[in-house]
Amino acid sequence: MASDRSTTRRGMIEGLLGLGAASVLHAALDSSAWRSYESVEETWIRDRHALLIKQSPQVEEAANLDLDLKIAELQRRAIQFRHLLKRKPRQLRGGVWQLSWLPVSEKEQRELEASDANYKRQERKVRELADSLRKRADYQTFRNAQMQLWKTPEYKAIHRKYSEAMLELHKTYGSAGFGAP
Repeated sequence: MASDRSTTRRGMIEGLLGLGAASVLHAALDSSAWRSYESVEETWIRDRHALLIKQSPQVEEAANLDLDLKIAELQRRAIQFRHLLKRKPRQLRGGVWQLSWLPVSEKEQRELEASDANYKRQERKVRELADSLRKRADYQTFRNAQMQLWKTPEYKAIHRKYSEAMLELHKTYGSAGFGAP
């Protein structure tokens, strides 16, 4: 049993980092995989936000700013995904787990920002939202509310729902044997 968990954990980490043995092959990702992932990810972001507001209404303004930031980061990742799909599709073979962190180097990010006005706007939006959130007087209260939220059964329930949705996506877009439950 522990060996099975270790194998699953190792497989998930390999997929997340896009590393691992050359023999571990993963399905190539396409726009359909991204749209499905984006839907699951946005639901997860919004579910966390709603639960935080319910649990700690005193941080609603900061939480709303954080929601905007998380959605903006997801939209930025969508642009990065389309860039990779068009220019470097071979880098998109890590399964749906890879979509949480795309293999876009700092150099590629600078090039994207220089060549794609939409990406540049999105990058600026992410930076401005992050700066605004960190500068809020109630930022530490917001962070503390988040940390308290992570310990609740309600949070664990929505995280379980998210994890199950990601496993379903993996079954649809991943390769056999990787991170299978």
